[in-house]
Amino acid sequence: MKDTAAGHHGQVSIIVLPQGTSPEDLTALEGAALGLMNPGLGEVSAQQTWLDVSQGARAFDTSYDTPLDRVYPGGESAQGWEKVLRRAKSTESPVIPGLLASVLARNALAAAAAESAGTASLSVVRRDGVVARAPRVCGGPASMIEPDSPGSRSAIRGCPDPVTVLSMPLDSAIEASERRRSADLQIFVERPPAESGGQLTIAIAGPGTSGMLESGSTRTEGYVLSTDLAPTILGHFGIRPPKLMTGQPIESGGELDLEQLSDLESRYEEVGKRRGAALAIPLMFWIAIAGLVALATRGLYARPAVRLLCLSTVLLPGVLLLTAALEPSLTVERTIATIMPVMIGALLMRFAPGWQSLALACALTVIPYGIDMLAGSALTPRAVIGPNPGLGARFYGIGNELESTLMILTSVGTGAALAWKATGPRRSAAWFLGLGLIATVVFAAGRFGADVGAAIVFPVAAVVAASFAVGRPRLAWVGLAVALLALLLIGLADIITGSETHFVRSVVGGSGGSFFDVIGRRLDATIESFTKVSRVPVTLAALAVIGIGIWKRTTVLGWVADVPMVRAGLAGAAAGSLVGALTNDSGALFIQVGTLYLALALGFAWTTSRTSKKAP
Repeated sequence: MKDTAAGHHGQVSIIVLPQGTSPEDLTALEGAALGLMNPGLGEVSAQQTWLDVSQGARAFDTSYDTPLDRVYPGGESAQGWEKVLRRAKSTESPVIPGLLASVLARNALAAAAAESAGTASLSVVRRDGVVARAPRVCGGPASMIEPDSPGSRSAIRGCPDPVTVLSMPLDSAIEASERRRSADLQIFVERPPAESGGQLTIAIAGPGTSGMLESGSTRTEGYVLSTDLAPTILGHFGIRPPKLMTGQPIESGGELDLEQLSDLESRYEEVGKRRGAALAIPLMFWIAIAGLVALATRGLYARPAVRLLCLSTVLLPGVLLLTAALEPSLTVERTIATIMPVMIGALLMRFAPGWQSLALACALTVIPYGIDMLAGSALTPRAVIGPNPGLGARFYGIGNELESTLMILTSVGTGAALAWKATGPRRSAAWFLGLGLIATVVFAAGRFGADVGAAIVFPVAAVVAASFAVGRPRLAWVGLAVALLALLLIGLADIITGSETHFVRSVVGGSGGSFFDVIGRRLDATIESFTKVSRVPVTLAALAVIGIGIWKRTTVLGWVADVPMVRAGLAGAAAGSLVGALTNDSGALFIQVGTLYLALALGFAWTTSRTSKKAP
């Protein structure tokens, strides 16, 4: 634990509690810190949750080449283990089932499972598939224990092994916590459902534990991962976790806040479910209204309708950060997301006409997210456009959706601001580079946004925009070298500051194998993102829009002919989207988001171009 766990050599017990156990139920545990535990990446079964505990690392459920076949502890071995090992080798992120127990065994520490543990026994299976069994009386009543047996002297009756997994009802777990010796570590986990469920209740009682649980994996008070258990157990015995364990040791501190845990659980459960309602529905509604206005007025109000559509879409992510703070019901959040961006956009059109309105709209979205990153990303994970913690993918900083969106808005917004406040080419280039540098640090550094891809796409966008600003587009190729330099510098900064980021652990730290292995897996994930059936229709639509834009490029370029800085910002955003599509494991997303925002920005340019002087 934070102050006193490392180096202790008391027993460790993983105690599985009945489903439905709440944090309130665990307040009766003696000397325990409480929290919630994310069970896995994506839709995972109880078996996969315990396998993730055993390996101290995890991969998306969709990254395995086959579903998890029936694997269960039978006697002193895990049945179906060979299939589990073959399946693990197919993932883009290297995972080794049974790593925890094997590391303990190498350090002469036995890990055993009681018969009562059931599927949880998989958490202490060794790499060879062996499951050591605790004595039959482990965890049973005192009457079952011989007075002179080693187990009678342990905190939990009849369990002599250094690490033991067993199941108990809540009242027995409370009694065990009262019997805990000062050097022992007890981990209480709600039993996961057979199929994928929500967050699990967890409590840890050990040397110095109190208040709320947290770990470097989530940087969120009261929230930890299943993969954090293995490093915590190894740390308790003073064993350094192997690099292939991506989880982080669990710590504790602060004051216990049950209301905060309840709010956290409910919001994380809702984030993923609300994406369509709070993102797609407002956007489709606005597009439909803009089309109806254009048709009903025979084009007379088409330009202001398109202008308002663009501003509303730019403002939507910023409004969703506000609703993350308010945490309203689905109906209220959808209403706010639909109405507020339109209202703010209309005010901008009224009081800040022309490119000034687009510059301010971009600023009203990008700056609040930047402030939240500097403040520890308290709101962004709760936003429906954020990293979706409930899915188990990311718990702080920005995700791929925001990475692509904020990069475009930074580049386009800078170009719009420079068109509004005209300045010389060199000074404009300096603005693109300066703001790009700030955005790279804020959104890519492990201490803040913690997004590896941001260290690539933001510098590319900034350099390409700057090269167009000074009229030397061939210098755009320098953006690739600058992106590589930024990536290395961000990684170095993360190592120096001790930021535990995916980049440091998987590339610099070596947890993902060789550097070329990591690159190969990311390329495979990029290709896979374009072939997922659920994304194909939107991706094809985006490619169709791009094709039309290329076909009509003379007309389209004419809309920005008299605003060279906007043209530079658009070029930077397009380059960043393209590079993001080729290097990010969600490459198709960059095509989709890039096409949407660039098309709307060009639509805004159409409304302000010289050909639209007659527009209202």
